[in-house]
Amino acid sequence: MLPLLAMFLASRAVLWVLARAALQSTDAHAHGGSWSALLCRFDCTWYLNIASNGYSPVETGPFPWQTNFAFYPLFPLLVRLFMPVCGGDALHAGILVANLCFVAALFYVYLYVRELGFERSVALLTGLILCVFPQSIVFSAPYTESLCLLLLAAAMYYLRRERYLAAGVAAALLSATRPNAIFFILFAIVWLWQRDGARALLSPWRTPEKFIPIVLAPLGAFVFFGYCYLATGDAFAAPSAHMTGWGWSFVPPWQNLPEQLRSGGSYMFAAWVDMAMALCSLLLLRYRMYAEFAFCAATILFVCCGQGTVCVFRYWLVLFPLWIVMARAVSSRPMAAALLCALLGTINGAMVCAWALGMSVAI
Repeated sequence: MLPLLAMFLASRAVLWVLARAALQSTDAHAHGGSWSALLCRFDCTWYLNIASNGYSPVETGPFPWQTNFAFYPLFPLLVRLFMPVCGGDALHAGILVANLCFVAALFYVYLYVRELGFERSVALLTGLILCVFPQSIVFSAPYTESLCLLLLAAAMYYLRRERYLAAGVAAALLSATRPNAIFFILFAIVWLWQRDGARALLSPWRTPEKFIPIVLAPLGAFVFFGYCYLATGDAFAAPSAHMTGWGWSFVPPWQNLPEQLRSGGSYMFAAWVDMAMALCSLLLLRYRMYAEFAFCAATILFVCCGQGTVCVFRYWLVLFPLWIVMARAVSSRPMAAALLCALLGTINGAMVCAWALGMSVAI
């Protein structure tokens, strides 16, 4: 645990120094110069608004039809619960929740790597990659990524340990955190098929306890949809807000990716990163991590189908199985591991400067 804490603290300190240095080159007052202000960029205000005031159908964004129903409820709820500890300040409560979740997530990722049978060095290197990966600043910001990583790693870990109720509870909470978290069901189905064969899937009455995570996984999303229906009359207010307020629409990846490449700028950069992640996911097949591949591939495909999606690295942070196999591939070669971390850290440094300055590439 101590090495993981050291990685966490050292990486956060370096990111703070880089962010402060970036602000030295511009007007710090325009962006906010304190560490807490540096951590609140872009979608942060949406989560803090929900935590402080709850959901509202009123358009509060800079563009028409943007409402806070686009954001899932579990993280703002945790922020609200921690606000009394922080004197009622939503920002500091959000930072506290995010960082606590990230530390806990690093621990669960470590346990998961060991559960897979990989060496301790692989587990520690995976944690280091998570700390230095580009845009890892959001793990300490009032965003859902740290909570999503924690619940995803916990759900996968407990399922592999055959603690089905714990896995189901973590999966249910996960689906109340981010929309793509529902793909955990694919992980659970493929894991069960890989472990017990197709017959187990076709005869759930023989071992019903193994299906608890699959049944419970969508529960968090269903509760949110029910609340949306009661509040707005539209059970799917979240995807409706994404489509009308943020311009998200479904486009097949064979159409969307070429269009992004032609668009240039952040869109082109995002398309190249998307394709790189798809190639990295193939490493999971090499290590027969078919369940993890199913989850990662579905998430990558989901993102690649989103027209108007410009997030470059943030969507990939929580796909920790990719970083496990990447760590495994270089763990026996110290020079390669050092070069990988140096490359990721360099890109991360550039991204955190862009984040501090409020540049769109860092969204």
